[in-house]
Amino acid sequence: MPYRDKLEAASGTGKLITVRRYLDPVAAQMDRTLLSANGIESHVFEAASYNPMLSGAAGGTQLQVREGDLQRAEGLLEVHPGGESASNDDEEAAGVRCPRCELPYCFHERLRLEGSSAAAALAILAAPLMLFLPRRWHCHKCGHVWDDPKAGPAAMTKLEEGDPRPVFRLRRAHSGMGLFLGLLAGFCGAILVAAALPRGAGEGLAAAVLVGAPFVGWAVGHWWQYDLCSEPGCRTALASDRSECPRCGGAIAGVVRSAGEHHAAAADFRRELGALRAADRAREGEKKKRRKNRPAGAAG
Repeated sequence: MPYRDKLEAASGTGKLITVRRYLDPVAAQMDRTLLSANGIESHVFEAASYNPMLSGAAGGTQLQVREGDLQRAEGLLEVHPGGESASNDDEEAAGVRCPRCELPYCFHERLRLEGSSAAAALAILAAPLMLFLPRRWHCHKCGHVWDDPKAGPAAMTKLEEGDPRPVFRLRRAHSGMGLFLGLLAGFCGAILVAAALPRGAGEGLAAAVLVGAPFVGWAVGHWWQYDLCSEPGCRTALASDRSECPRCGGAIAGVVRSAGEHHAAAADFRRELGALRAADRAREGEKKKRRKNRPAGAAG
């Protein structure tokens, strides 16, 4: 059978193709839900789910679709970046909104421990105790927790036409890869030292190499930082001199340390911009009021 490329594959057929990569598994699941709602088969694949420290180095979380659905999936994800549908901006959108990031991905539930294998193990051990904890509102986008369902806004603060769309430098480090390479180097180095030196002197030095190399690797990896675009679904590497993302075109407005911080920081940007505009309008209104009340014979 002649080779058939992905553009010729029928809808819903062909091998699985990675359409996007994510550092935030929640964003990947949101986009998978969006595609499923539009009849597109999709799968979320975490290359290193057993060790989140290595997830980024292993390619992060991948969203995969069939070859025949690739173009339609890319189109949907471009229209709804990060899995947030256009209804998020509509004032009539029902439900509870997060008071921190203004998004509606809010659930009334008990405390959840997630985000790492250690947290998952702790959640299993603490499950009986967690059943007695009160339910609270949790935002699955920014991680904010609160009690009053009316604390959030009725609608997202809107940007006006021509306003910059904020994105942030998502600061990452190679700590996990450094630790892994340090462990490997320490293990190999300890074997070489133990084999090269006499038994009494070699054991102590080999133990020091075995323990010290992972720490040095982690420290070097933690120091070696890099920046990605914080926009969910983009994650383009950003050079230090960039003022906007070369892929999604967002204006770089600061630095965040986690994927969830993007949503809260973007909401802060919109609120601050809206407050500045309101203050400018108030000052302009005061000026117009003074001019209107000024005596007709007053100078200039």
